Amino acid sequence: MNVWLMAALIIGGTVLYAVLGVVFGRRLVRHYLGSSHNEVIISLFGAAGVIYAVLLGFLVVVVWEAYDGAHHNLGQEAATLVPLYRLTYGMEAKEGAQFRTLLRQYTKAVINEEWPILGERRNGSDSARHAIGKIDRMFATMDRATKIADSQVDGEFLDLKSVVVSDRNMRLLKATDTIPWVMWLGAAGGGVIVMLMSFVIYMERIEPHIVMTAMLGLLIGLLLFIMAALSNPFTGPLALSADHFRQALAVMDDVDRGD
Repeated sequence: MNVWLMAALIIGGTVLYAVLGVVFGRRLVRHYLGSSHNEVIISLFGAAGVIYAVLLGFLVVVVWEAYDGAHHNLGQEAATLVPLYRLTYGMEAKEGAQFRTLLRQYTKAVINEEWPILGERRNGSDSARHAIGKIDRMFATMDRATKIADSQVDGEFLDLKSVVVSDRNMRLLKATDTIPWVMWLGAAGGGVIVMLMSFVIYMERIEPHIVMTAMLGLLIGLLLFIMAALSNPFTGPLALSADHFRQALAVMDDVDRGD
């Protein structure tokens, strides 16, 4: 869903709910509640507002940290490909060229095949997975004398390759993770309850009541929109892009030119 459409639906919906609630809520207050009910309602409204503010603030922070963690994870995966690629120039020419080909295949498969299906397939792209697997199999079949001669380079290469595999697995897991429905129940249900309580606070004039309740709805809707927009780092309206991997490919080209 487009980010602006989502914003209009969530924020606009909460503001509309707030305005209509005041209009119809005042009729209930005027005909069915006593003149001094505000003293009780306001104290309860204040307590509920504090509880909901803590809950909603916590949920927004949790969602933001998950989004930021996904961004950091994919950045590390893409960044690790560059030193991994550079290390191949410290190997035997034949093996190094083969490893560079496989690393390029992996990076291109992530960009062109894996990124469009993130969140749909837990295993990601078959081409990306096969490229990583070929690196392992090729390393296992390398000549023993070559391994001994380049043992330090090979050790660093394996360490960095393990980081890439770990980051890829984490990226695939994060792409399929969703916010549990109970968290959405608390965020949306709490907002409905808090605004409902604001409807039955009686003010002599309706205009300031509508304005203040609409502002409350605007604030709640804005925070709910932030949660919704950031809840799916790889498939949501603010989905992370594969630009880090495109940059890694560009750096690989520079490495091949000797830069």
